[in-house]
Amino acid sequence: MDMNKNYAIGIDLGTSTSEICVYRNDEPFPIGDPNWRSPIVPSLIAINKKGELLIGEEARGLVDVSGQGIREIKRKMGTGETIKLLDREYRPEEVSALILRKLKENAEEALGITIEEVVLSVPANFPDAARQATLNAGELAGLKIMRLINEPTAAALAFGIKNIGVEEQLAIFDFGGGTLDITILEMVAGVLDVRCSFGNPQLGGKDFDEAMMTLLLQKLEAVNPGVEISDIAYRALKEVAEKTKKALSTDSFHRVRVPYFATCNGKSIDLDVEVTRAEFEMAIAPLLEQARECIRQALAARQLRPSAIDRILLVGGTTYIPAVRELVTEMFGKEPKADVNPDLAVGIGAAIQAALAQGLINEESGVILTDVAPFGLGIDIVTRIGGQYILTYEPLIQPNTTIPYSTKKTYRLLHAEQEQVEIRLYQDNTGKAKLPSETIYTGISGEIIDIPPAADGNAYPIEVEFSYDINGIAKLKATISGTSKSIEITYDRSPQRMDVQDKFNATARIKDLWKQNARAKQYEAVINKAERFLSTIPPQEREPLSQIAIDLKVALATDNVEQIEKWGNILVDTMFEMGL
Repeated sequence: MDMNKNYAIGIDLGTSTSEICVYRNDEPFPIGDPNWRSPIVPSLIAINKKGELLIGEEARGLVDVSGQGIREIKRKMGTGETIKLLDREYRPEEVSALILRKLKENAEEALGITIEEVVLSVPANFPDAARQATLNAGELAGLKIMRLINEPTAAALAFGIKNIGVEEQLAIFDFGGGTLDITILEMVAGVLDVRCSFGNPQLGGKDFDEAMMTLLLQKLEAVNPGVEISDIAYRALKEVAEKTKKALSTDSFHRVRVPYFATCNGKSIDLDVEVTRAEFEMAIAPLLEQARECIRQALAARQLRPSAIDRILLVGGTTYIPAVRELVTEMFGKEPKADVNPDLAVGIGAAIQAALAQGLINEESGVILTDVAPFGLGIDIVTRIGGQYILTYEPLIQPNTTIPYSTKKTYRLLHAEQEQVEIRLYQDNTGKAKLPSETIYTGISGEIIDIPPAADGNAYPIEVEFSYDINGIAKLKATISGTSKSIEITYDRSPQRMDVQDKFNATARIKDLWKQNARAKQYEAVINKAERFLSTIPPQEREPLSQIAIDLKVALATDNVEQIEKWGNILVDTMFEMGL
């Protein structure tokens, strides 16, 4: 790490939007997109028919066209599910890497520097596979991830850096596009001590959008029984629903009108309905109840009463919904504070964490941060209960244990002649699991084979070493005491996780897509200039310029590097000779 750097970079890679922030000259601030000015970049990816890559606002027009765009990729991280864009399949890590690379280039252009090391945020309740996928996405984007920081913890840093003298118990209510996290912290003399975290990694603004889509369709069908909606119209409804949701955050009702939206009895009809805030709140009632239960669980984890919380910080775009804010006020008995920007706090906090890691913040005036494991992890062991042997869950780390954490535990094989043993790691979200069936298998396992018979007739001891690092990544090692048998317990080979070859292939795909996009943009301005000129002159006068422009566009479409350079140079020279 270059300790002489005078800047530090943090990134909030979000489900709906993403931001990149810098800590420089003793101040954190977000960096805007050079074309759109806003630092809030939509997490949207699309590829047009010419093969050009579109990211952020540029992708909005194509993102919901089947096979050409993808949104909310964060929810697929760690699943191994692939996404088809035009004629190629991409992993979630690759799509996320494209967003990260866009943010990286935005910042490099704005700051005039080369960015390599960053701190990257993740939801507190992101499982191990999703965290590993996020690290892989950073690597594919050409970044070195110094640290993964939990999103609500980052938001607390954004508050704490300017409130060193505050001594309070804080609740961070982080409700983004794809996830909900509630984190309880104690802040004393600049120390931010995360006490517990609880949430739902599958509850967010996306679900509120889908509730709005259902409501809009119900209203349409109530007036037009038998209405037929095409797949294209349904995909377009996502954008309409999101805009309606946002409008109802400030207005009590909103009229939605989309011409030629559907057909009914062979006739084209418009989507023309009015939605009230009260109707929307009825539609999202089940989602609000899920959020309410998460608050209960977060408080119960430390046996806290709501009155023990001094301050509530709202983070994430979903907290703009009035019903969500009312829910928080009702549950805690106090109004949440507008002490951090809900959209930018996580990215700013990530930049602050990067600055702490790089020594840019004076220790005497800075903050000290502790964090916790949001869920438990453990292994399955054979236990004798009531004269029978059954498979039980053995915890290695409990939920809300301060991290980094490590432990060693010793067990015994079942008998002296046992030849092999398998260790599997499970995730316990409740801290109460007794059986593997009450947990989630992480995909991390290892097997020791060819164990020699125990000479003294007693079953060998097996020592399990477990560690959980500051990034939320688990490591396991099992050793058969008295033998040379040992194994580092790693991920199963599965589609959910990238291996070395997967990373190599993904790097090549991303590099190819990015280079192709760069070449297209390189000649975009000159092609547009030529076509504007051609439209002003008679058809019989358009040769040879028209054919040169066509040849260049064909070369770009086929990604023929040699032909792109040839016809690009000819077009530039021809236009120069024509005085254009």
